[in-house]
Amino acid sequence: MTVGAQPAGTTTQKSAIGLCLTLFMVSFHLGIVPAIMPPLVRSFDSSVGYVQSALVLLSLVTAAFAPTSENLSRRWGRQRIFHGGLLLFAIGTLLITISPSMALFAVSYALLTGLAATPLVSVPWALMDRFYDGQAEKIAFLLLTLSMVVGGLVGSLTGGLIAFQLSWRLAFPLELLLIPLIWGLVTEYPTDPIAHHTPIDWVGGCLSFLGLGLTLLGLSLAGEFGWWEAKKTLSPLGVTIVPFGISIVPILIGSGLVCLGLFVFWRRQQKQANRASLVKAGLLSRRNFINSLIVAMLHSALITGLSFNLFQFIPPVLDLNSFQTALTVLPYNFVMVIVLLVRFINLQLLPRRIVQLGLSIEIIGILWLVGAIAPGMTRWSILPGLVITGIGSGLFTSQIGAIAYSTATRGEKPEATGIFNPLQKVGQALGRGILGTVLISAASSKIVDGVILQLDNNLDATTRQAAITYLQRAIQTFTKDEMQALFARLPETVQPSLDTIIETAAIGAMETTLIIILVANLVCLLLTTRLPHLRRLKRA
Repeated sequence: MTVGAQPAGTTTQKSAIGLCLTLFMVSFHLGIVPAIMPPLVRSFDSSVGYVQSALVLLSLVTAAFAPTSENLSRRWGRQRIFHGGLLLFAIGTLLITISPSMALFAVSYALLTGLAATPLVSVPWALMDRFYDGQAEKIAFLLLTLSMVVGGLVGSLTGGLIAFQLSWRLAFPLELLLIPLIWGLVTEYPTDPIAHHTPIDWVGGCLSFLGLGLTLLGLSLAGEFGWWEAKKTLSPLGVTIVPFGISIVPILIGSGLVCLGLFVFWRRQQKQANRASLVKAGLLSRRNFINSLIVAMLHSALITGLSFNLFQFIPPVLDLNSFQTALTVLPYNFVMVIVLLVRFINLQLLPRRIVQLGLSIEIIGILWLVGAIAPGMTRWSILPGLVITGIGSGLFTSQIGAIAYSTATRGEKPEATGIFNPLQKVGQALGRGILGTVLISAASSKIVDGVILQLDNNLDATTRQAAITYLQRAIQTFTKDEMQALFARLPETVQPSLDTIIETAAIGAMETTLIIILVANLVCLLLTTRLPHLRRLKRA
């Protein structure tokens, strides 16, 4: 191992451990929320849609300000920015723990810890790249990847256990124990010259943040507020907002797209005037980097959406609590970690072929899950599908980053990681938002339609939609006993068939999301044909 041209010493090794713990902590922070979703939603008398929006915005804030964070690092040094991120992360976590309302939770979680996570995600990759070369660098990057995977896994297991046994508020403070440890371990930073006069493109940062933020926020709220016709009204501070008599969703998405258009125009103007731009044209003008970014982001959305939906689907169907659900999904994550650990086995395949092999195995795993998700299913019947999908995901994850970074020079690695990693978080948030919305909306619609069919009563469209909207909220906020009390109020003629209606609806909704994931995975596999050939790039 080398640090520049010198052998890696104890200080470097301690710093490397601290950087791995940093990514572990951020992934732990993200992994907690899906596991504690029901008690969290109930505590604030809110909905899954709002919590999904907070997840989307956290990832978005991290992604949108990553290039700006890199500029700030060049201007004031990585050590100051990294320490500032740790302090802000601690403040945000404390506010999350004591949040009395959904509004303060969303601001603390999405904005404060999102901003803090920007340097906490980008700095580890940038420093590891400076610490190590050659095979040592590959091992270092593998350890960073493993830290992220294991952090999310431990977060989901711990969060579910604490939320079930104690309170969801006690899950987040565990992260605070790592902050002083990380501070003490990460003591070595490159002695790069600090450019105090480096200009920062604040306008571009705001436009990109608003563009992506409004668009993704609209997508995450579509299930709750409706894609076009308003299912419910938005009432911030008691003021009802019904723009143009339609749902707030198309307004948010349209506004986001306008901001993205303005961002493209602004970036072009900045380039022509040779002024500071939020992102450099170099990487984003390279087709190989963009292709790798798209494939990786789409894969992140699909796999995260699958995991999120399993956490929503398994508890009511298999009658499990959050911790038991996390244990049921554990084989997927465990196998993925094992595959990452043995990724250096010589498969006699090029990196692009390993990515394609991974996606192909994933498709087989999802097909298995489609067949296993059926009446009478058990946690053991879906186990093979989870294991197969985990193997494929591990193979994909082991190579896609290397393919993307191979398009960047050594000096561009910090910028590459500052774009690539946060956008994977956006993909994850998008997967949770869209696929989670599809699952809950489809299940609610199927249950209402099943009850109407049993009643042999033709309800008008308005009444049916009102029933679906109410059931969506109940699914997201009611306890198991409250749901049973709700269904007990239905007419006696429905009761004999009610369990079958609910199970069939849940299974049908999950099958719908799995088919969407399957089709999108096939698209992702097709897109891999445009990935760069890594060995050719190295010879070029």
